[in-house]
Amino acid sequence: MMSKYLFRDIHLGIFRRILLYSIVIIFSLAMVNPCVVAISLFKDMGLLNYEGTILDYYVFSMAGMRYYRFNPKVSFNLPLLWFAFQIGISYITAYYAVNDYSENGKNVIIAGKNRLAWWTSKMLWCALSVMVYYFISFLTCSVFALLHGARFSFTVSRKFFQLYFGYNTNYITDFDYILISIIVPLVTTISICLVQLLLSFVISPVSSFAISCSIYVLSAYYTTWLLPGSFTMWLRSSYFEKQGISPISGLLIATYLILVVCFVGELYFMKKQDLIRYMQMQKLRQ
Repeated sequence: MMSKYLFRDIHLGIFRRILLYSIVIIFSLAMVNPCVVAISLFKDMGLLNYEGTILDYYVFSMAGMRYYRFNPKVSFNLPLLWFAFQIGISYITAYYAVNDYSENGKNVIIAGKNRLAWWTSKMLWCALSVMVYYFISFLTCSVFALLHGARFSFTVSRKFFQLYFGYNTNYITDFDYILISIIVPLVTTISICLVQLLLSFVISPVSSFAISCSIYVLSAYYTTWLLPGSFTMWLRSSYFEKQGISPISGLLIATYLILVVCFVGELYFMKKQDLIRYMQMQKLRQ
C-alpha cells in the first residue's frame, strides 16, 4: 500500500511539478557566479593558473555567511541568495501534502488497510523532493563549472580556497568539504522540511512556511545548534570557524528531528483517522 502511495506522490508531487524545482537553477547560478569572478581575478593577479574543479564551484556556492558577532557599528545583512535557496524548497514542499489530503486523503486514509502508509509516503516524498532539489543544484553548478573550464574532479583546490576564504581552509580535507557542504546541509534541510510538513497539518501550510522562514533568518543571526539553519552554511562549521558548530551535531540533531516528526506524525494521523471515523458514524446515526 505504501509503495502505491509513494509512486503516486512521486508522480503528482515531483514529476508533475518539476517546473517548480527549476527555480533552484536560478538560485544556484546566482550563488556560483562569484566563483568565476574570484578565480578570474586571482588568475589576473598571477596567483592562480587553473580554473578549479566542479567541487570548488559547488562548495563555494554553499558557503553561506561567516559567524555573525553582534556589533552596534556593523549592520546585519541576511545572505539573500542562501536564504532564497533554502526557502525555495520549503515553498515547494509547503502545500502539496495538505492539498492532497483535502482532496483525496480522507477517503484514502479510511479505505487503506495500513493506517500509516499515507503519512509515511508523504514523509518519503518530502525527503525525495529535497534530494531532487539539491541534485539539480549540484548538476547546475557542475555544468556551469565545466563550461568555464573547470576539471571534473571531486577535490577542492587548496590554494584558491586559501586565497578566498583564508588559512582556516588548510585544515579541511576533501571529505570534510563533502560532509559540511553536501551531506550535512542536505540532511538538515530534509529535517526542517519534514517539521514544516507536520506543522502544515497541525496548524496551516502558510503558518508552517512562515515558521521555516523565521528559523532561517534567526539561524543567520544566531549561530547555535538550537537553530538548525546554521548547519546549512559550511562557513559556520567548527571545521572552519573556532566558534562554529559541529557538523556531527548537525547530523544528530537532524536525525532526531526526523524521528520525532515520524513518531508524532503517526500519533497525529492515527488520532485524526479515528476522529474522521467518529464523525462519519455520527452522520450515519443522524
